Amino acid sequence: MTQRITNMSGHKKADALDEVKVLDFTAVIAGTYCTRLMADLGAVVLKIEPPSGEIMRSIAPMRKNVSTVFSSLNAGKKCMVLDLKKPEAIEICYELIKSYDVVVENFSPGVMDKLGLSYETLREINPNIIMCSISGYGQQGPGANRPAYAPIVQAMTGFDSVTLAAQKDMSKPLNMGLPVGDTTAAIQAFGAIMAALYYRERKNVGQYIDIAMADSLLSTMNRDFQTAFHSDPIDRRYGPLKTNDGYIVVMPLSQRHFKNLIECIQMPQLINDKRFSSDRARLDNYNQLLDFAEQWASNRSTEKVLAAFEKARVPCAPYNNLAEVVKDAQLIYRNMLTEVIDESGPLTVINSPFIFSETQAEIRKEVATLGQHSRNILSEELQIPQKDINVLVEKGIING
Repeated sequence: MTQRITNMSGHKKADALDEVKVLDFTAVIAGTYCTRLMADLGAVVLKIEPPSGEIMRSIAPMRKNVSTVFSSLNAGKKCMVLDLKKPEAIEICYELIKSYDVVVENFSPGVMDKLGLSYETLREINPNIIMCSISGYGQQGPGANRPAYAPIVQAMTGFDSVTLAAQKDMSKPLNMGLPVGDTTAAIQAFGAIMAALYYRERKNVGQYIDIAMADSLLSTMNRDFQTAFHSDPIDRRYGPLKTNDGYIVVMPLSQRHFKNLIECIQMPQLINDKRFSSDRARLDNYNQLLDFAEQWASNRSTEKVLAAFEKARVPCAPYNNLAEVVKDAQLIYRNMLTEVIDESGPLTVINSPFIFSETQAEIRKEVATLGQHSRNILSEELQIPQKDINVLVEKGIING
């Protein structure tokens, strides 16, 4: 199996983000996945939650009243309860900022400023702080305050229209499947924070990062964006090929793939067909080529079609469900499935997507309970006496 914890010499790998401390004001997915990736790399991530807990703690699927989604997104983080509506909680944040490197938040634009936690304020306390705000449309501008859940942003940015245009004989946009807007923004934010940490290491200067879900999604639509504004359309459909008992996907893009495919489907005469005589011609007539392949595949089982294409080295795959995916030998080899421990016991989750030769990257095992580290953070990091901590508990500023 791929080594995640030890290097080639058998020594324990170091943490890439060792000693980096992150103050996490995020909820739901976009910000939360970003900070979990940092925890995977060894950063100390302190998640700040309201007394009632963040909404993801109530998102199904639940297991003994514990959200499995929350557990997978927040494993490896510490958790502290702070009622940010109370000035004493903001004062605690100011004290924490002095020793932290990164702040990540995904409140609506303007909320951090109203709380007294704007970048300008935090920079006065810690000039080297890196702050990243993740929102739907950015922190300023005429549309900054529009509602910004993933389905809304995916519709607004044209992402769903592009997906619809790729479907055959459909006119109604599809229901949202994966929260691509959230996860794309999370990954963009993660990369931006890494760049800011590198810049600070070289120049000793912190900075503010403004990540918009809309920008993040749009930045991934390079081909489709160009197609929308140029009279050279691309209508290739990378989609299902019907067999007699299901569907597969196949992608014969190169000349080698084309030759192997037509031999496999027993249509060698296509080698001299003008529709497929050059790369451009073949790509322009890609859908027709797939129609020929489907005619051949429709009389055969999925298993036999896949076996034939794989033997001919034509790129293809079955449409697996997630129950089938977890059995994939390659994912198992790469340790992409692992366990964390939450209040309900061991939980199978998806591991960190990073594998380094010298540093470790894996989802950390513990999922903190709500406010589990509140008292320890106050007493150990901020040196607040227990009697004063008890007062904060009585006032409802932290949990007991």
